[in-house]
Amino acid sequence: MKKLIFLSAFIVLTSLLGSQAFAQADSAKVVSVEKFDKMKSKKKNVLLDIRTPEEIAEGQIAGAGNIDFLDESFSQKIEQLDKSKTYLLYCRTGKRTAKAGAAMKAAGFKKVYMLDGGLTAWQEQGKPIKND
Repeated sequence: MKKLIFLSAFIVLTSLLGSQAFAQADSAKVVSVEKFDKMKSKKKNVLLDIRTPEEIAEGQIAGAGNIDFLDESFSQKIEQLDKSKTYLLYCRTGKRTAKAGAAMKAAGFKKVYMLDGGLTAWQEQGKPIKND
């Protein structure tokens, strides 16, 4: 009986760990504000703000393009992007970015990174934003 309980616990634990590793492989890699700042300066990388137009009006990181994650055409818009490029995503806090990054990875994008803590963390670290 003890062996059966141990075996059952082992199978459950292995399943949980395996699914967690799979979930991490299918989501955008989270990077710090400092690393994100360095990565955005490389010309081959594409900076994407995935917030709404109303949020963007409050300010955004200079050089960012925009694809609104909450827009129903988000999936169609990302399909038009070059999947061979590296994408740097951010939103206000990172919650939408995690979902958008997972959607991009599922759509076949290989290099997707997200800003840890989003624009909020960016500003807390004293990094600049631009207002149009």
